[in-house]
Amino acid sequence: MKKFVRVIYRIPKLILQFIWNLIWGLFKLALILALVGYGLIYYANNSQSTLATNINQAFRQVELGFSGNSTSDVEKSVSNLSTTDTIPESNGARWAQNTASIYIQSTDETMVAAYKEAITNWNNTGAFIFTFTDDASKADIVATDYSDANSQAAGLADSQTNVVTNRITHVEVKLNRYFLLNPDFGYTHKRIVNTAEHELGHAIGLDHDDSRASVMQSAGSYYGIQQTDIDRVHALYAN
Repeated sequence: MKKFVRVIYRIPKLILQFIWNLIWGLFKLALILALVGYGLIYYANNSQSTLATNINQAFRQVELGFSGNSTSDVEKSVSNLSTTDTIPESNGARWAQNTASIYIQSTDETMVAAYKEAITNWNNTGAFIFTFTDDASKADIVATDYSDANSQAAGLADSQTNVVTNRITHVEVKLNRYFLLNPDFGYTHKRIVNTAEHELGHAIGLDHDDSRASVMQSAGSYYGIQQTDIDRVHALYAN
C-alpha cells in the first residue's frame, strides 16, 4: 500500500519534469534554428553566389506564405519596380569625353552576359564608347551586382563627380540579383539587359526620362536604348 501511495505522489513530479524537459528541449531547438536562420540570411545578403540568391528567394516565398500574397500579387506589385534607386539629378555632369573604361566585377554568368550585351549596344550607337579593362583599380566604371530583398530597385548607379568641373570621376553600377534572377518577378533576359543599359546610361550622365519611350524610364525596364537616348547623349557631349 505504501509503495502505491509513493507512486501516486511521484506522478505529478514526473509530469512536471517531463513538461520542463519538453519546454527546455523546444527552447534549445528554437535557439539553434534561429542561429542557423540568421547565418543563412547573413550569407544570402553578403554573397554573390547562386546559392545565396536561391536562399533569398526561399525566404521571400516564406514571407509571401505568411503575408497571404500570391505570386501574381508579387508580379503586380513589382511591375513598376524602380530601375534605379532615387538619385539626384546629374545637372549635366558628364565625363570629359564620350568614353570611359569599365571593369566587370560581377561573377554571376547572367549578370556578366547582360553587362556585356548592354555595353555592346551602347557602343553600337557611337554616342558613347565603353572600353574594357582588366584592372578594377584603374577603371572609370565598375560593374557589379548585389542581392537585396529590402531594396525597391532592380539596379543602381553610384556616381562620383568633381563639383568644380562638373565632370564624372568614377561610377559603381550594380544590378540587384534578388529581383532580376527571381522568375516570380518576371524579368526576362531582355529586361535584365535593359536594366543594365539603364544603369550604364546613368554612368554616362543621363537622368531619368519618363516623358517618352526611353531606356531611361525610371520603372519597368521595358525599353532598350532608343533614338531619343542616343540624341540626349550626343547633346550632352556636344561640346
